[in-house]
Amino acid sequence: MVRCQALAQALQPAVEKIFVLRDPAPALQQQLTAAALAVRPVPPAIPAGLPEADWLAGWLRPHDILVLDGYHFSPAYQRILAATGVALVCLDDLITPPNWASVVLNQAGGVGPVAYSQVPLARLCLGPAYALVRPAFWQRSPDQPAAAPPRLFLNMGGADPTNQTLALLPRLRKQFPTHHLEVVTGAAYPHQASLQAAAHTYGPLVSLYHNLSASELASLLRTCQVFVCPPSGVAYECCAAGGAVLLHPTADNQRALFDFLVQGELALPLAEGLTLSESQLAALAARQLPRQRALFDGLASQRLQGVFAELAARQRYTVRRATAADAARYFDWANDPAVRRHAIHPEPISWPTHVEWFGRRLQNTDAYLYIIATAAGEPVGQVRIEFDAPSQPGLIDYSVAAAYRGQGLGAVLLERALQRLRHERPALAGGAVLGQVQAGNSASARVFERLRFMRQAAVTLHGKVYEVFRLDFPLDS
Repeated sequence: MVRCQALAQALQPAVEKIFVLRDPAPALQQQLTAAALAVRPVPPAIPAGLPEADWLAGWLRPHDILVLDGYHFSPAYQRILAATGVALVCLDDLITPPNWASVVLNQAGGVGPVAYSQVPLARLCLGPAYALVRPAFWQRSPDQPAAAPPRLFLNMGGADPTNQTLALLPRLRKQFPTHHLEVVTGAAYPHQASLQAAAHTYGPLVSLYHNLSASELASLLRTCQVFVCPPSGVAYECCAAGGAVLLHPTADNQRALFDFLVQGELALPLAEGLTLSESQLAALAARQLPRQRALFDGLASQRLQGVFAELAARQRYTVRRATAADAARYFDWANDPAVRRHAIHPEPISWPTHVEWFGRRLQNTDAYLYIIATAAGEPVGQVRIEFDAPSQPGLIDYSVAAAYRGQGLGAVLLERALQRLRHERPALAGGAVLGQVQAGNSASARVFERLRFMRQAAVTLHGKVYEVFRLDFPLDS
C-alpha cells in the first residue's frame, strides 16, 4: 500500500486518483483521505477473484489507467479488465509476470527486460530510477555534523506480524549502546503494548513512534545515521535519507531487492552489521552514502509523471474494426506516396483493384483491419494483421495518416491494435506476429523495437531487403 500511495502522490495533482480496496482498515482510510486520495471499497457481497474483476470492469472507462498492486491478479483477472480498453499498470516484485500490462513497474534493482519476455508490448520501468518513494523522503538535510548521541532508526514494516521489532530491540541495544534507538511501527502493528513494556526497561535511549505520517517519518529519518529495516520500500526511503543501512529480510519477495542493495554496497545484511563496533558503523555510513546519493537522485517522480502522461495521451485514441464504409479512406492511405515507397509492391493501386482486395479482407476471418482514431473520431491511421494459417505468425501492415506523421503515433497504433487483437483472436495466445520493414526505414524499425519486437534474420522480397521483427504472445495460464 505504501508504494501505491507513493505513486499517487508522485502524480498529484495531474490526475484524479481513486483507491479501490477490499475491507480497508479505518486507519488506512483516514490516511488516504488525509492525503486527498479517494477510496472506493469493494462491496462485501462481491467475491474475490474474477467476480471482483467483473465488478471493477463495470465502472471503468475505456480511457482510464488502472494500477494493480497485489499478488492475486491472475492473467484471467487482468484480461477482463484489459478488455474494457483501460491501460493496466502493474506494480511487480515477484516477476509473476503480468501478461496484460501496458506498463510494468518494478523498482527492484538488478531486474532486466529479459525477466519480462512473457509480457508483450508493455513498457518496462525497472530499477531505482522509478523508486516509489513518497515525495517527503526526497528532501535532503544539508550536510552537518551528526547530533550526539548518534541515532539508529528501526522499522520492520507497517504490520510486522512476527514482531521482529521486539526481537531486534535487545540485540541492537546491546551491540550499539550509545546509539539512541528511534523505533517506528505502522498502523497495522499488533504488538504495541508488549513493545512499550520492553522499551520502558531501556530508559531514555529508546523512543517509540506509531503510525507516523510521511512527513513525520521523513523528518525523523533525516536525523538518523544508521537504519535497520527490511529490504522493502522503507529501505529505499532510508537510502534516500542516506547512512548505514542494515537489512533484515522478513519475506520471500524481498530477496531480489536485498541482493541488489547488498551487492551494490548500498546496504549491509543486518547479521554482518551486528558484528561491527559503533565506530565501524560511522565508517560504513561514509562508504554507503555516495552510492546512495548517486542512485537515489530525487528524479523518480518526474520520470513517473512522464510515463503516465504518455500513457494518458495514448488512452485518448480509440480503436475499431474497419467496415465497408472505410474503403475510400483505405484507398487514399494505400496510395499515399510515402506508403507506396516502402511497400513490397510500390506501384499505384487502382480503385477497382482496391475495392476487390478490401472486400476480400473484410470477409476473411483471419484478417484484422483496425482503424485508430482521436477522441473526436478523426482517423489517424490503420493496422492490418493477416494470418495465412492458425500455426503461422500474423503479418503486420500499418500506416499513419499524413496529417499525423511525426507525432510518434506509430507505436500507439500498433500497441492499441495488437492489444485489441489479443481479445478478438484467442488463438494468438502462444502465437506470434511479424513486422517487415524495408531496409533504411529506420523510423518504422524503431516503432517495432520500442514495442519490444525481437529482430530476426532479414529477408529479400522482390529484390528488396526487409528487416523482420517478431513478437511472441504468452499462453493465457
